[in-house]
Amino acid sequence: MSPRYTVITTMKNEGAFLLEWVAHHKMLGFDHIVICTNDCDDPTKEMALRLQAMGLVRHHPTKRWERTSLQRAALRQVTRYDEVARADWLYVCDADEFLVVKCGDGSVRALTDAATSTAEVISVPWRIFGPDGREAYGDRPITQQCSRANACLSARIAYPKSLFRGLGNVQRIGIHAPIPKPDLGRDFNRELPGGIPHVPQHHPMFVLADYRFAQVNHYALRTMDSFLVKRDRGRVNHSAQSMDLDYWQRFDIAEVPCTAIRRYDEAGAEWRARLMEDQELANLHHRAVDWHRARIADLLTQGPYHDLVQAIRKGRAA
Repeated sequence: MSPRYTVITTMKNEGAFLLEWVAHHKMLGFDHIVICTNDCDDPTKEMALRLQAMGLVRHHPTKRWERTSLQRAALRQVTRYDEVARADWLYVCDADEFLVVKCGDGSVRALTDAATSTAEVISVPWRIFGPDGREAYGDRPITQQCSRANACLSARIAYPKSLFRGLGNVQRIGIHAPIPKPDLGRDFNRELPGGIPHVPQHHPMFVLADYRFAQVNHYALRTMDSFLVKRDRGRVNHSAQSMDLDYWQRFDIAEVPCTAIRRYDEAGAEWRARLMEDQELANLHHRAVDWHRARIADLLTQGPYHDLVQAIRKGRAA
């Protein structure tokens, strides 16, 4: 029996970008997609429900739990679904993160085939793709708009996103990596893509930014306009922390061109076209795009957001 692969994500007000993300992960070969939503003002929830009716995703309405973030609550709640409980490999990522596999045929299966037989967790490093001066939102794939990333430096470290072997020894699904059950008595056998041994860094969550076999393209800002909407939504993990100029500066990185994701252009376009053939889903996508544009226009009239835009522009001109 072939291994079963499931990707889990949490989304709020991401409808304008949802179909590109779903198309990408279906193209990678994930058997199941679980989309968790909460309190959406745009059509994200309706889009997830339509995709569920089409047999393409599982939608989960996240319930708020005290003492934990919405994202962590969602990751605990979805373990009851067969798509998660029976998966051979699980992967967690956000709507602005796109896995890029550089080995084999570029599929998620190629990534696990390149691991050693004892690997329990494959930690794929983030690679940050900044807006590179882009301000205006446009309804076209963000993976084609943003094509410059942080440079490859031998000493650079990064947060990972992790593909791991099911729930058997997992106490809790983490945002960046799974947490092992205490009775396991050890940490998981972690590797970097390509079977490269994981060498712990000075912070236990970081890994070496080795992009030879795979990377997670992280479009944290997208464009300046879309960043305003993200700031307005708030953070789903560290919900008490706002996203201001320091957050922008952290992710406004576009040091070198990177074309690794171009290998997926044709298959991704085919999947997006297939999704848009469903008239109901297409209508929801257009509604989400209209909502995103209207929200940008509204935020630009508000003092704090106007000031943030001016600070971003001033920083670029400096």
